[in-house]
This record gives sequence, structure tokens and C-alpha cells, in this order.
Amino acid sequence: MILCKQKTVFFLILIFLLSSKIFGQDAHYSQFYANPLYLNPAFAGSNNCPRFSINFRDQWPAIPGNFLVLSGSYDQHIAAIRSGIGVIVLSDIQGKGMLNTFNASAIYNFRIKVSHKFNLQFALQGGYLTSYVNWSKMETASGMHYEDLSSFSYKEKRGFDAAFGIVGYTPYLYFGIAMHHLFPIQDKLLSGPGEQFKTNWVPKYTAHIGGKITILQKSRNEVNVGDIYLYPNFIFSSQGTFNYMHEGFYFNFYPFTIGGWLRHNFNNVDAFIFSCGVEYKFLRVGYSYDFILNKLEGTGGAHEVSLQFTIPCNNDRVVKKKTKKSMNYEPLDCPKF
Repeated sequence: MILCKQKTVFFLILIFLLSSKIFGQDAHYSQFYANPLYLNPAFAGSNNCPRFSINFRDQWPAIPGNFLVLSGSYDQHIAAIRSGIGVIVLSDIQGKGMLNTFNASAIYNFRIKVSHKFNLQFALQGGYLTSYVNWSKMETASGMHYEDLSSFSYKEKRGFDAAFGIVGYTPYLYFGIAMHHLFPIQDKLLSGPGEQFKTNWVPKYTAHIGGKITILQKSRNEVNVGDIYLYPNFIFSSQGTFNYMHEGFYFNFYPFTIGGWLRHNFNNVDAFIFSCGVEYKFLRVGYSYDFILNKLEGTGGAHEVSLQFTIPCNNDRVVKKKTKKSMNYEPLDCPKF
């Protein structure tokens, strides 16, 4: 009986992993702006000063074979060339290591000052993506021996990955679009008796827009304890057959922030996301939880933690060679969680 249940759990996990990767769906984060380079590569350098970000997500912790995603990034603006640079790495572990995806890439971002208060940033991202099955983990999770799985064959999926993004912003409005996986990676992931699963890491499209509403600000030049801001936001993402819309807001009573989001597709509501965070000068820590509102409500939702550290700098000016005049580039003032 126990072995039967183990096999059932194993095959349910295997089927879900396969179905979720037939079109190569990307890992999902709920703290969008705490992981800005993952949302849109054009955010590289938007903070001007060097910035480190670490994000961890534990999805569906109440069931066997939950999803763990860990990412880290670094970015900064280089004033002398009016450009931003960044690097981001991500590890997506599914089914307790049965299916694994790793992605590492670098970003180059060029900034244009359209007017005194309007900036545009254009970014290109290139890197390496690989995905593979760990058969030993499958044996352990299912209680089965390798000969029970010998009818399946496996080929690692890997290749060059590319993306581009655009972000525009003023002191009160920010928006952007991004396209990930410009060159679809196609390969045979698993094959069984009379069946084959072809993976296609299809492009992911993202559009986002938000604004900053100042309710109380004690000083025009710096943020002080007790300042109050409201950030309404909308994010749309599409990849293969998956389409999600996110409407939400962040309420910032510095140094504290709380937020609420609704995630849904065109037919059903998926989750309500609650987030909170604290920031002080150059350090930010955030936490969010996904309350599942669909048929997967018994999965335990999703926990997410973010940590961000910014190195103080004076990197907001570019000197024109001909006129020797300075041009100010204000950092993008958007939510941090």
C-alpha cells in the first residue's frame, strides 16, 4: 500500500513537471520589484549605485515535490558611458531536485535622457540556460528502482538564451516591456514507450506600468522616516498558453511597506499576494505569501523572501566631452518589493 501511494505521488509529480515544462514555463516571483532584473533587464543600473539582490521562493510547501527558486543579481550604472550593467543567476529546483533548471546571464543597458524629467533605458541580455532530470532523485522520491524507470530516456536541454527590455520613467510614472527567450530552445526532454515530450522554451512577454503618489514628504531632497507614498501597479505576462495579470499596490510609510496583489488569467483568479518589507538607508528585507484561490488551495501557497543591499555612491552625472556640461540622471523611483 505504501509503495503504491509512493508511486502515485511520484507519477503525479512527474506528470506535472512534464506538463509545466512542455512549453518551458519560467519560474514565477511575487515580489516583482525586489527582483528587478528578472522582471525586466532594462532595470539594470536604474538605481544608479551598485545593487545586490537575493530572492528565494518556496512554492507549494504542503505537498511532496515543492518548487524552490533561488536567484541573485548585481547591477549598477556607469556614468562615464551612460550605461548600466548587470548579471543575474537563477536556480529552479522542482520535485525536490527531480527536474532542475539553471540560468546565468549578463545585461548591458543604455540610457537616454529624453527630457529634463523623462528617461528611457534599453537593455540586451545574453546567457546560458540548461535543464536536466536527476534520475537518482526520482528513484528516491518514488521508492522505485532504476529498472522501473528504464523505459524512459533523457537528453539534457541547454543553449544560448537572450532577452531585451525597455523601461521609461519620470518622477511619477514608470513603464516597460520585456521579451525573454528570443531564440526558443527546443529539445527532447523525456521519451517513453510510444511517447515523446518535446520541450520548447518559448518567448515570455512582459508589460508593466506603475506610478508614485506622494501623500506626505518632509523633504524634497531625501526620504525621511514618516514619509508616505502609494504605488499602484499593473503587470501582464504571457508565455505559451500561460497568461497572467497582476493588479496591486504598495503602501510605503517609510521605512515600512505593505502591499496587496491579485493574480489571475482571463478565466480564473489564481492568488492573492500579501507582501511586507522594511528598508533603512541601503538595506531592504521583504516577505510575501501567496494565498491560493483556485483548486490548488491545499498546496500551502508560496513563501518568498528578498534581500537587497545598495552600496552608497555618487554616480548620477555624465560629463559631455564637447560642452563639458553635466547631465543629471535621476534614479528610477519605483517600489522595492
